[in-house]
Amino acid sequence: MNYKIYLDYTMDILSHLKISCHIIDSPFIWNEQYDGGLRKTIWNDAAHRSQMNDFNRFVSTYSKDNTILIIHDSFCCEYIYLKLPDSDKIFIAGPFSFEKFTNQRITELCTYNSIPARFNEFMQLYYAALPVFTDERCIESIINTLCSKLWTHFTIEKKRVLTKNNEQYMYNDKTPEPTRQSIEMLEMRYKEETLLMESIAHGDYKSIENMRHLNASDIKPRLTDTIRDRKNFMIILNTICRKAAQSAYVHPVHLDEISRKFAIKIEACTSIAQLEALENDITRRYCMLVQSYSLRTYSKPVQNIINYISFNLTADLSLTAISTEFSLNSSYLSTLFKKETGTTLTNYVNGKRMDHAIYLLNTTMLPIQDIAVQCGINDVNYFTKLFKKTKNKTPTQYRELIQKKH
Repeated sequence: MNYKIYLDYTMDILSHLKISCHIIDSPFIWNEQYDGGLRKTIWNDAAHRSQMNDFNRFVSTYSKDNTILIIHDSFCCEYIYLKLPDSDKIFIAGPFSFEKFTNQRITELCTYNSIPARFNEFMQLYYAALPVFTDERCIESIINTLCSKLWTHFTIEKKRVLTKNNEQYMYNDKTPEPTRQSIEMLEMRYKEETLLMESIAHGDYKSIENMRHLNASDIKPRLTDTIRDRKNFMIILNTICRKAAQSAYVHPVHLDEISRKFAIKIEACTSIAQLEALENDITRRYCMLVQSYSLRTYSKPVQNIINYISFNLTADLSLTAISTEFSLNSSYLSTLFKKETGTTLTNYVNGKRMDHAIYLLNTTMLPIQDIAVQCGINDVNYFTKLFKKTKNKTPTQYRELIQKKH
């Protein structure tokens, strides 16, 4: 029977899901790769040799035609096991889990298996690297599809192989090093965190949308309270984004405002769905903040001037006034500002004032005269002229259009 193409395809899918797959030839001998090095690392030689013998007996006992086993072991790891058609070979995939591992759950598992306390850090890292699929249908669909190509009729059985280890003498005397999978997972997490920060720092939201890691469901829970745990992750995400935006020379005033608002929104969420929606909003808005306020490419004098303009729109922002404020020659300032920003100081100031006018028209019902004053323009006729030049509408016409849309 030529089923290799289906088996290879299934193994590719599972590998992309970070589930290790193996084809085992007879005689069936345990290999440390089958459980990601867990037993080989924590058990002593005698216990590990016993495990190898137990594995051989298990294969001999449960190798059935047309049957797939989903095995749950004492370490709460899941494995897919099946005897391949017309062959003495078996297919095994795992380990993975159908349930997330909180710190409390890991502690309970260590207690159940009498794992000494010196292994706590190792076990935390091991479970952090374990693929988790809270919807069992994901894995079952993949296996069902494979088996429909292998046999006309087949059976899926779930088997619990719970060998309670209640003797500490089974374990190694030395504190183990992290497994290769654990190390790779940590490296990937820190690499993706760096990529996230770089994307934020450049205001590149498209790159963030393509990042696999961002969903907080990929992060190992630390608490049994899943909403609190997700909120804690969101607080960390908010901090990471704020530090990334800070590296793009966004002024602390802007950073503090957006960070504080998101901190309040995070605590106000009452469901995972709300937090997931907010997660995307956080990264998007920090990117927009960088796009609007990053001063990365400007010299220090121009950075200072831009920040001064942003926080003093009602002040005298003429070339002469700003030159005096920063003790710079007006001709030098004019040339430097045009060179770095691509526009004149006057046009830049007017642009910022019109941006603020648009914001006020969208968020308040202030009279046009008051909006003009808050934008630093006391002559309402001049304000209207500038606004119409920017939006091709008078402030009144713009407000009417907003009201019609709502």
